[in-house]
Amino acid sequence: MRSPKQSKISLFNLMVMFFITAGIIVFFVNNIITVNTLVTSNSNIQTEINKTITSNNNLQTEIERLTNFDNIKNTAVDKLGLQYSTLKPKKITIGKSESENLTQ
Repeated sequence: MRSPKQSKISLFNLMVMFFITAGIIVFFVNNIITVNTLVTSNSNIQTEINKTITSNNNLQTEIERLTNFDNIKNTAVDKLGLQYSTLKPKKITIGKSESENLTQ
């Protein structure tokens, strides 16, 4: 029996296969580098978002503390010297003809 012939691979076909393989490898490496860059960027943005949320929560707490009635009352009395009026408010009555004069 005859032994099967070994087919020869031409140099041109070998070079084409090498270039195609190199192109595929370059594509995948570039893809990995791009994904890693995007993951890093995403992580940085997420960290920035978390810092902003923390800052917003701190500011909201500060707003609630400063708008508390007891805090405002103490500031008005101590720093500004304001006090509650001891006089009763006066009732003002305006007749219909007087109110028409005011609106004109």
